[in-house]
Amino acid sequence: MKQQAQAWWKQAGQMARTAAEQTDGFSALVRQLPVRDPHISVPAIWALQRAGPGAIPALLAGLTAAHPRVRRNCVDIIDHGGYGGDARCVEALLPLLHDPVPHIRRAVWHTLFCERCVDASKCEVPMHTELDQVALLIEIGLNDPNPKLRGQLIDELRQQAADPRARLALEKLAL
Repeated sequence: MKQQAQAWWKQAGQMARTAAEQTDGFSALVRQLPVRDPHISVPAIWALQRAGPGAIPALLAGLTAAHPRVRRNCVDIIDHGGYGGDARCVEALLPLLHDPVPHIRRAVWHTLFCERCVDASKCEVPMHTELDQVALLIEIGLNDPNPKLRGQLIDELRQQAADPRARLALEKLAL
């Protein structure tokens, strides 16, 4: 397995370089994301993670794809590639907080608020304002239709109890 992973990693580096030289190269990699064969999808995922900010437009397009696997992989690539602080990515991720697929909503939440996953050096368009996590938890998290995800987001809201808005929302929940 380790040898296969190393081969895919090497292949991904070459794929990223080749895609950067082609007009539609990154979009072609995004089109490989729904493929169930890991020999195809894993190198494509890793290539997009390694590609740098040039891949962002293709990833943003992938966030609106009909196939949930494409949307989820694009969210994960933005996260693991370190692009989560790029304003274009944040703007494109926010609507996915309402995605019909719960695991996509959870992945988006993580990508937006996991500080260790953001690599500011990869963000061509930096954020000018910080997202208000407490406001989003109150607005979206408390109303998520999936009970398990709603419970996770309420737990995150409890961690923000120093904020009076969080305390008030939690008090209302207790009623």
